[in-house]
Amino acid sequence: MNKNANLDPENLLARIEYLEENRRLIQNALEMALSLGDFQKNINKGYGSEHILKEAEKRLRYLIPFEANAFYLVDQEESDFRLSVCQPSDKQQFIEGQVSYMIDEGFFAWAIRERRGVTISSHDHSKQLILHVIATYSRIRGMFVGLLPNKKNVIPDKSLTLLSIIMLNTANALESLEFYRLLRDQNTILEKKIEERTKALAQSERQLQQVMKLQAIGTLAGGIAHDFNNILFPIVGYTELTMDDIPEDSQARQNLEEILKATNRAKELVQQILTFSRQGGQERKPLQVQFLIKEALKLLRATIPSTIKIECNVDEECGHIMGDPTQIHQVAMNLCTNAYHAMQETDGTLEVTLKEVDISYEKSVERVGMKVGRHLELTVKDTGHGMGAEVLERIFEPYYTTKELGKGTGLGLSVIHGIIKNHGGDISVSSQLGSGTTFTVYLPVIDDIDVELKPVNAAAATQGNERILLIDDEEQVIDIEQQIIERLGYKVTPKTDSQEAFEEFAAQPEKFDLVITDMTMPKMTGDQLARKLMDIRPDIPVILCTGFNVTITEEKALAMGIDRFVMKPIVKDELAKTIRTVLDTPKVLPK
Repeated sequence: MNKNANLDPENLLARIEYLEENRRLIQNALEMALSLGDFQKNINKGYGSEHILKEAEKRLRYLIPFEANAFYLVDQEESDFRLSVCQPSDKQQFIEGQVSYMIDEGFFAWAIRERRGVTISSHDHSKQLILHVIATYSRIRGMFVGLLPNKKNVIPDKSLTLLSIIMLNTANALESLEFYRLLRDQNTILEKKIEERTKALAQSERQLQQVMKLQAIGTLAGGIAHDFNNILFPIVGYTELTMDDIPEDSQARQNLEEILKATNRAKELVQQILTFSRQGGQERKPLQVQFLIKEALKLLRATIPSTIKIECNVDEECGHIMGDPTQIHQVAMNLCTNAYHAMQETDGTLEVTLKEVDISYEKSVERVGMKVGRHLELTVKDTGHGMGAEVLERIFEPYYTTKELGKGTGLGLSVIHGIIKNHGGDISVSSQLGSGTTFTVYLPVIDDIDVELKPVNAAAATQGNERILLIDDEEQVIDIEQQIIERLGYKVTPKTDSQEAFEEFAAQPEKFDLVITDMTMPKMTGDQLARKLMDIRPDIPVILCTGFNVTITEEKALAMGIDRFVMKPIVKDELAKTIRTVLDTPKVLPK
């Protein structure tokens, strides 16, 4: 009878309908649980951990009839659980109280060990809670806390299994989010570094191009200066010789004095060109730049309006540099004067700062030619009209000026650039239209200021009777040099061919007391000739004259044993003193 009742069609249909409904429930729950994996694809849309937890909470509603639920995430810094989501919010206080109780009693630790849903009675035993760890196979991410409606609720095993699937997928989604954020942050850092490095490389490339451009212009300018010196030398020499033969009160002598003044101005212009091209002769000695800066500002203060304020921030403890005081003073005056001109119509503030800094390798790479180590940093800042990008690109080019016709030659900043580079330093400029301009100069600091400088006896007698071998390939130049030297009482053997000069010296080395040679000559340059002569007779004094040459500097010439390095054109008194000084100074032979 009972068996027949079980076979009743209505009972069978009800049973089948129940099983089908149960199947649909499980299938839907499983699909919702697994769909958290699809959520990971949307991480890059800006979703955060709270969004993930809310999605998980939605899926749990169809699975277990919780009265409330909460998600706690692990706080790595505090090594604790932090409440992230609680639904509904009015149950938050109750759940937080229960969580504190369960942590203290070790139920959280138990749930972590079990890695499945565990049922816990509330502190007052009036409710039941389900704990389930949110964890991947390698890391604890948090804890799920579900509050059941009443103590008698029984959760089917299949629902607990689905709960575990949801928690695992939630943990995986949280891990994917963390990994995505890590990659995003690293990518942002990498992009920033690439951008900074690209900008630095572009800046270095622009600086290198500017340096190469200025070097090319400098070489060209120096070559022109060399030819111009050879033209000036006879003019100066013949003028001085003629003046010696004319009475002082004659009109002709006065006219010649005006010619000499004009040639001296031309000589100064050539010296500026040579300074730009870094070939000018310099007297280097240890300097305290702070005193030169103060002196320059004192002079400037007396000449500019009081409406322009000068702020001087000079560190008195700055170290020494090895430099030419006249040229460093010229740098300070030029930069400060330019700053004044930029504020002439609007008034403003001139700020001059000098301090010692340490140049790192990274910064030396950014600045072409800079060395690592201690440097003086001189900044000259104004609040004037500023400059645009096109002007900044050409600011150090010779003869380029933004001033009106007749108010500037355009040589100033190009000469300053040459001076700074010749001192082993660097100069840069930053500016924007309407926002003022800042020039920054770096000069290397020397460690040892105990430097011995070779004295020049300016009061020494300029007459003599020694024998001098004179070499220059320019007929006009050697003629005037010979006349000047012979008037001083010396015996001169002139040669316009360096090879012939070498052969004559080699035949009779003791015949000569001094050699004066030009640098740039065919067949054999002056430094090559000097080496050969000193190989034959190491004690022979040598004076090397040059208008311009890219292959040798004063330092190199003195290092190879040459006694004096003289820049053309040479005036009569300077030549006389140099010859006498070299002859009267015993030559120090290499050991």
